[in-house]
Amino acid sequence: MPTQVPRAGAFYMNLKPLNLTSDQKTMIQMLLVNQLHPTAFKSVRNWVSQCFNPPSIPEMKMYAFNEILTGYGIESVDGQWQNGYWCNILFTYINMGFPEIPTIIHHREKGFIVDSIDNQIS
Repeated sequence: MPTQVPRAGAFYMNLKPLNLTSDQKTMIQMLLVNQLHPTAFKSVRNWVSQCFNPPSIPEMKMYAFNEILTGYGIESVDGQWQNGYWCNILFTYINMGFPEIPTIIHHREKGFIVDSIDNQIS
């Protein structure tokens, strides 16, 4: 468990729909404001050690969020083709088992948000 807490006035997502413990909330907030590096999580270190090229920080954060939320992995939803990094991926999200359950989403235009997949697709 991290010993630091996020600084006052830092950017925060509305995490309330996730029903987090205080430890989970603190770790997510620290990841969001870069006070905790994603490689502090075992699942991230294991994944990164298998990559030829290092993943981006947002990708690593999603793996860390997955470990914190005990999700079922990272999934993606395709959108229109874009030149550059995102190509055709509209957003990635932590699979929580059912699309109506709130989760953390990394959207190519909105950044990190908390919402259900049902709301993002419709």
